[in-house]
Amino acid sequence: MKYTAVSVRQLNRKGRPWQARAKYKDVFGKWKEVSKILPEAKGKRDAQRMANEWLDALNAQADLMPNAGKISTVDETFREYLKHQLDTGEIEKSTYSNSLHSYNRYIKPYLGNYMFASVDNTVINGWLTNLYQLGLSQNTIHTTYARLKKIYNYFYNNGELLKDPFKGVKMPKKGDTKVTHLTNEQMDNVLEAVYLDYEPQDPMYVGILLAFYAGLRRGEICGLRWNDIDFYKHTIRVRSAVGVSNIQGTSDYTKNPKNKSSSRTFPMLPQLEQALKERKTLINPDDNWFVIGEGEKFMHPQQYNRLFSEFVERNHLVDAYGKKIVPHGLRHNFATVGIRAGMDIASLALMMGHASRAMTLDTYGDANADALTLASVKLEDTFNKNTSFGEEQTQMPEEAEQREQNKGEG
Repeated sequence: MKYTAVSVRQLNRKGRPWQARAKYKDVFGKWKEVSKILPEAKGKRDAQRMANEWLDALNAQADLMPNAGKISTVDETFREYLKHQLDTGEIEKSTYSNSLHSYNRYIKPYLGNYMFASVDNTVINGWLTNLYQLGLSQNTIHTTYARLKKIYNYFYNNGELLKDPFKGVKMPKKGDTKVTHLTNEQMDNVLEAVYLDYEPQDPMYVGILLAFYAGLRRGEICGLRWNDIDFYKHTIRVRSAVGVSNIQGTSDYTKNPKNKSSSRTFPMLPQLEQALKERKTLINPDDNWFVIGEGEKFMHPQQYNRLFSEFVERNHLVDAYGKKIVPHGLRHNFATVGIRAGMDIASLALMMGHASRAMTLDTYGDANADALTLASVKLEDTFNKNTSFGEEQTQMPEEAEQREQNKGEG
């Protein structure tokens, strides 16, 4: 960082002290200003001389200790970094809101008033100890840690920090997360409740079935339009989603899906297609209308959550772990059913809109293990049916010996 454009001025009127001002560009490329009172300056020329000396001292100090920590607290830097990411389109409003909420709860109370560059691994370890004492889950601690580390990495890699405070700190492990799924009986209970609670023209009739039979995310369901449904090709196209904004003065908004892979087209199951046809016939929508909205007005994700929660409460619906079903739980169940039905990972990743197959495997590894067990049984049966060698190998030793004796007698 380099301080430039030093200037002087006399405060208010004659007899008042002189002030020097210098400008610099922060790590985000924005111009900022620092100032210093020069009480000993005897006139403008003297003030300018002292200002130049101050400028030289500032730049010498900047070479030793970069900007990020010298003039900013953790609180100031964190907020400015997030705002920069939002302004440049690197993150969505929903990500900005979630990150700021997490920061205010888990980072600011302990670290907010520290000067950004003064934080070292001792401070980080103390902060982590505090998070563990709060009784937070492994996943919450892991996510919060990664969020703060990302910002420090940004400044360190851009030469704005002389040391990495996370060096030597062991990153918290992610906890083992049980992926929600439903038993066959619980799936029947959900479907029965949908058909009893709602008429086909009700938005939540297809709103719930889109999660159940297609595994769509909440925002994708709210952002789906009728021209995304192709009844001739029997496909669904996901090309937009409704984002949630908790930023003051802004509202929810339509956006591109979560990632590049989230924009996708895939076959829809006949049960879902029938439900969509029923709703469309009854409401006669324009092609550009939202599927579960009111005309060209989408349903807000928070409203979808509220209606879904009321539906679950009314019908006492729980998952295989005895927990109340949530919208994303139906998405997880869809994937689990797909894997156990023998769907290959590449196809499932495409339907789910995952960024990679690795994400699908990482999330649904347990279900995939069950599918592999079933596949191995089917493979064994196939070999046994098509090869006499396979039959002999699966017999007990005494059975094989008896068979050889029978052959000899024949």
